Amino acid sequence: MITPDLTLSMDDKIYLAVAKNTNNKTAFVYTLACLRQGATLSYDGIATHEIHAFNDKRRAQMYYDAVKQIVAINKSDNNKEIFFEINQNMIQRFNERTK
Repeated sequence: MITPDLTLSMDDKIYLAVAKNTNNKTAFVYTLACLRQGATLSYDGIATHEIHAFNDKRRAQMYYDAVKQIVAINKSDNNKEIFFEINQNMIQRFNERTK
């Protein structure tokens, strides 16, 4: 049986932005996402910042690449457009701070 190295749910969060810093011994992946509210299919309107730390830079890159793909899919989803609009300023600040 073939198993993936990483599995992410596209229902738990609506990812809006992702960035990484792999310059140190510990690699960091920063995400900005609207979190799912319990067992419902409702999501918080205001995004949450998360920091994911990795001792293995290859795993950090894999996580970053996967989330980046999800962000691209979410951007093209008309049903998720409102989350990008509501959080436009947060996304801009996130991108500026994580350059």
